Amino acid sequence: MQPIFSFCRPQASLACLTWFFSGLVTRTLFRSGPQLGDWFVRARVSHTTWRQAALAAMAALLLVLLTGCGAGRSGSAPQQLDLGAGYAASKVSPVASVRHPPIAVPSGSAASLLTESVVIWRVEDAGQPQAYTTYQWVAPPVTLVTQRIVDRLSLQGPVLRQNAVGDMPQVWLNLQRFEQTFSADGSSSVGQLTLQAIFIKGTKVIEQKLVDIKVPAATQDALGGAQALRDATDQAAEQVAQWLSVQLKR
Repeated sequence: MQPIFSFCRPQASLACLTWFFSGLVTRTLFRSGPQLGDWFVRARVSHTTWRQAALAAMAALLLVLLTGCGAGRSGSAPQQLDLGAGYAASKVSPVASVRHPPIAVPSGSAASLLTESVVIWRVEDAGQPQAYTTYQWVAPPVTLVTQRIVDRLSLQGPVLRQNAVGDMPQVWLNLQRFEQTFSADGSSSVGQLTLQAIFIKGTKVIEQKLVDIKVPAATQDALGGAQALRDATDQAAEQVAQWLSVQLKR
């Protein structure tokens, strides 16, 4: 498990670095022998000039350090994770052969953390949610999950992203949980998805369904958790499709 944030900052003050470079330049020159010292005496370089040279050298070093610090951050940009190219045909149940009328699936709602692209993990259900620093989703989980459900429902009929006419059946989605949950000792974890689906006709709520799925992760890291959440999302999409087929027959 990794910390959420990391910082990179210089540790020395401007005054300390000025003193260091001034002393370093002076000691180096006058330990080089009398000839070099005499040459600089004849050149009548003032103390102010020495200080300006030290400041210039210090500024150059700080620029290199800060540039390197920034380059390190950009070089370790989070790896992008997604739910795969599309709904897996092998996971489609026989109910997919039953056609349904046009339906609308508006943009889903979600808990605040799931409207961002962070990859969430926690230790047991009571643990505080944390975020992997080196991984993120290509889009907020609520967007990814809603799109996967739309992909699945589209196998049975037209799916619009907004209600074109007032009496069109609608499915509202609310994503409540989408995370990797570890055991107390960290030896195992599951990808956990909790989703509420609400079926609406006109202005009337007809039925709702709560989908809660846990899929064991093959490895105890972000990649293992992501794969478990992919499988959980496909299972959730299939459950919503089967449930909706029953509702549309009423």
